[in-house]
Amino acid sequence: MGYQLIYNSSFKDIDENTINIEIYRDSGGTLIASELLCSADAVSINYESDDDVFKPIKCSDCQINVLTTKVLANLYTALGNQIYCTISKNGSLLWCGYSVPCLYSTDYNEEYNLLSLQFNDILSSLNNYNYTYLNEKQSIVSFYQVIKHIISQIDSNGLIKNVYVHNAKKINDTTDLLNNLFILDRNFFDEANEAENCKDVLEYIARYLGMTCYYYGDSIYFVDYDIIKNINLYTKYTLSDDSNTVVALDNTVINVNQNIYESNASIAIGELYNKVVVVANSNSNNTIIPEWNDEDDIINQNADANKYYESTRDISGKNYTLLNAFFKSKNNWDWNKPYLFEINKPIEPIEEVTPDNAASNGSYWQKAAYYETANEPSSLNWKTYFTISDYGLMGWKTTDGVQLSLKNKLPIAVKGGTFIIDINYRLSGDWNAAECIVTSDEQYYDGKYSTGFTDTMFKCKLAIGDKMYYDGDGWVNYQEYHNKVARNYYKICNGPNTWAGATWYKYLDEYGYWRFVTKGEYDSISGREKYSGGYADRNYVYSYMNSSNERVFVEKWFYDECKLQDCFYLVHKNKVGDKVFDTDYSLTNTVSWRMNLAESEDGVAVSLPSDKMTLGELIFELYAPNQLGTTPMRRTDKEPVRCNSFHINDVKLKYTTSDYVKDIFNDETYDEDLKFENVIDENIVNDFDDIEFRINTYNEHAGSYSYVLTKVADEYYFVDTLTDTASLDKLKAEEHCINKYVNYYSKPRFRYSNSIKNRGISLNSVLKENTLNKNFVINSITYDLINNKCDVELNEIR
Repeated sequence: MGYQLIYNSSFKDIDENTINIEIYRDSGGTLIASELLCSADAVSINYESDDDVFKPIKCSDCQINVLTTKVLANLYTALGNQIYCTISKNGSLLWCGYSVPCLYSTDYNEEYNLLSLQFNDILSSLNNYNYTYLNEKQSIVSFYQVIKHIISQIDSNGLIKNVYVHNAKKINDTTDLLNNLFILDRNFFDEANEAENCKDVLEYIARYLGMTCYYYGDSIYFVDYDIIKNINLYTKYTLSDDSNTVVALDNTVINVNQNIYESNASIAIGELYNKVVVVANSNSNNTIIPEWNDEDDIINQNADANKYYESTRDISGKNYTLLNAFFKSKNNWDWNKPYLFEINKPIEPIEEVTPDNAASNGSYWQKAAYYETANEPSSLNWKTYFTISDYGLMGWKTTDGVQLSLKNKLPIAVKGGTFIIDINYRLSGDWNAAECIVTSDEQYYDGKYSTGFTDTMFKCKLAIGDKMYYDGDGWVNYQEYHNKVARNYYKICNGPNTWAGATWYKYLDEYGYWRFVTKGEYDSISGREKYSGGYADRNYVYSYMNSSNERVFVEKWFYDECKLQDCFYLVHKNKVGDKVFDTDYSLTNTVSWRMNLAESEDGVAVSLPSDKMTLGELIFELYAPNQLGTTPMRRTDKEPVRCNSFHINDVKLKYTTSDYVKDIFNDETYDEDLKFENVIDENIVNDFDDIEFRINTYNEHAGSYSYVLTKVADEYYFVDTLTDTASLDKLKAEEHCINKYVNYYSKPRFRYSNSIKNRGISLNSVLKENTLNKNFVINSITYDLINNKCDVELNEIR
């Protein structure tokens, strides 16, 4: 932003302090500053009041009253944060804030008209800014990084220099909370990936810390009013160099009675409540990959967003009109662009798929609709598919490798729980995904004409960064994979082939690997465990060629391991009598009701380690299925039918945890938003409003982005408890909160109001009233700058 000074004013208060006012406007052109004439009640700064003594964020506003003979057009704006003001006292910044949009009201019939300018402080103004990712993608970030990032979005001139955090809590035996508490910043977006506003994010952090956040001078403060009288140490974070140090802020008790400006005192008793409820409102992380057919992401390949192709075809004695449009992913997915395979010609990807080139090798999105030509409908039912095709030359299988993968690898931070994966697909002999297409009525068959059939298998990579991958049985440390690569364990195997009398030979090497070798090598090895064997079916023989160009036979499990390496198979088990083509199938379910999973659904269950955190970027890759480019049902009495396409209409990957079961017979479970409750007095009918946490302590029964982490050495852990520096109690943040509210509201507390002289009074001040003999903190305060006084409303503290 290019802010330029447009107005200024200066005056002395009754104690000869110099007050300077400067007003700036964001403008592309050059502006000339003018002087404003302030009225008798020149400037007031007001910090809001609230019935909640421990409100997590306390905002302020400012009113500047000026006399003018003309319309001050430069002070009118309909835009948030286009105009801001600074107010200084004796050369030190006292307050800054942004003009309230669309607010310009004054008399217009006198020589001098009174104009009241309204400004909101930086915290209020953050309501106009949505949170954005620090690294342009989801990541694990510290509280300090979040706060600094938020400030930088609005404070382009660097007016905010510091952040002070009350040393009220400890984590890892340090009061440097902001650099030792972390969170997935995906938490600050809703399920539709819509961002929270920055003010709310600051409020969530303050609530978790058990403090009140406010702005004053050149700093933002986080203060715990429950212990403000007893602890005056703060961790000061300097935004310019990211350093921090522990400092003491003056908490000398100010005597109200000795600083009365004008006596208009009043007292009242605060309300009592029967109970306090804290709700840990979790932001579920169940859906961890983008929505399959996200309309904002899946866009037409053609420059014309409404481009589609129309054709007709006779199918089963009826004429159908077929409509197809071809799409691509804008941000969420990478895919294997299709190509045409021609001998002695270079392979070039097809940038725009059309019906003329869709019979290709590779992948693309398509939307398909159809109807009987004789019965044209009033509207179309478009369905979205991800098509993987293989139109290999002369029937060769040519489509291989990764067909679909996450473009933006999402961070995962969980402990235990389960991934559920499912794919809904259909085999076809045609690139066109319209449901009216008929390939064959062939069924899986195991009679005398059968040469066998296989299950449908999708090779898949599911990994957490470079830390571990899933191999179908469990999670494997990636170092083991790297070791096998370095030790030349994996071979380029082929099969199944027909080979009569084939024998495999293997021995156990010094690394604990089974090595398959030729008979000659096998016979020469001594002192090691070794075996040999044959094949039950000569049509299912597997082998590789060694460096001497000799064929080495291997077992099926080794062939699969070499083919998969750091991947595994997602499987649908085909059964005799099932249709091969033109029928929708899903992966064979391995999720059981006995697993007691929250939001359970059918799919392949992949359990995560329960003894440690799973943390890192999620890698999810889907390869070409095994039956693509083959004849899935091989038999001797019929012409084989080749599978040229897989049409996928859904891919799901979700995370879930074990659930609290409340009533198994009615399928009832407890709410995943955990509640902490403490009854003060059942005879009191007044309920305190529920206190909501949006940053939470880890709960094993709910998957969430909302859980706070800490870091020890290079390892992250979920935070379980924080230590109170006054009582040394180790409790969950939610428990600290509920205890604080119960202790405060369990007996009547005084509220005191009066006008007092401003003797360095701030929201950090502790004040004492002699008659009541009580200590107080600021609930609300209005600074009258020209009279150097404060109108205060005070809350009693213990």
